[in-house]
Amino acid sequence: MKKLAFNVSILLSLIFSLSAISVYAQNRTLISKVKIPFDFSIRDKTLPAGVYRVERIFQDALLIRSEDGQEACVSLTMPVRGKEIPETALLLFHRYEETYFLFQIWEPGSDDGRQLLKSGAERSVERDMAKKGGGASSVAIVVLAP
Repeated sequence: MKKLAFNVSILLSLIFSLSAISVYAQNRTLISKVKIPFDFSIRDKTLPAGVYRVERIFQDALLIRSEDGQEACVSLTMPVRGKEIPETALLLFHRYEETYFLFQIWEPGSDDGRQLLKSGAERSVERDMAKKGGGASSVAIVVLAP
């Protein structure tokens, strides 16, 4: 009987924990819909142009997934503070010729943003561009949909 009670309490604890994580993740949608008109990279993964959603799954981790659910990537981020508070959500990309890397994500109405860590792929492209005498430019996508 004690073993059954113990197993039940472990099961209830597990269900409660998973429910809490699920509720937290559902309430942490940063951007519900953004159309990105070009292929882009996060970490060492390239995602095709399309409509995406950005969610915080943990304090320092974001999930970027396509509207159709076919593409997704999780990335660690670090907090950054802006000088101004954006009125709309904003995604910033580093552009090297025709190669784009997601760099920062900003929520509307907050000066707290999230910066993605630079990947090995981006550092490699950056080195190649520096040898050619070039560098990155910034591209911003303003999110108009709520």
